[in-house]
Amino acid sequence: MTDETGSIDTIDRQIIGQLMADARAPVVAIAEAIALSRSATSERIKRLEQAGWITGYQAELHPAVTGRTLEAVVGLQLDADADRSAVEDWIAHQPAVTEALHLTGPHDYLLRLRCTDTNELDELLMSMKNDTKIATTETRVVLRHLQVTPDLTGAAELLSRSQSDRQPSPARCDRCLRRVP
Repeated sequence: MTDETGSIDTIDRQIIGQLMADARAPVVAIAEAIALSRSATSERIKRLEQAGWITGYQAELHPAVTGRTLEAVVGLQLDADADRSAVEDWIAHQPAVTEALHLTGPHDYLLRLRCTDTNELDELLMSMKNDTKIATTETRVVLRHLQVTPDLTGAAELLSRSQSDRQPSPARCDRCLRRVP
């Protein structure tokens, strides 16, 4: 159970693991999987949400539903005099961008894109170069996704850090660079 320092215990990690595997799992199924009562499991989930350990749930749409079946990963290297906030604002307003990461290394940003076809991808890349000060791009088309399951047992130290040690961004989502309320 989370305590006053914000640490979580083994049962909380098990609950988080169950929710990561299936965020729509009913509380009854989670409780059964971790051998805890339904009410205690429900209470722990609420506390994990209130403490900020669980920040949300999302639906993952099949690409065919959106018509954006072409997936690409694009590395961006900015010009030395580029205005990062202008680039991030441009990224945040592109419907094809599904994820954006600010990086170290040869690329300043890594974007995950979902496009309808190669024409849309080409137009987006050209727009990106024309509208922002991007020196180079490196584009890779995704052929398929591999199924992976995170192992939370190795993350015990990270998950048990106190809440005060975490540094959330107040104005932007760290995962997607989109503004958050």
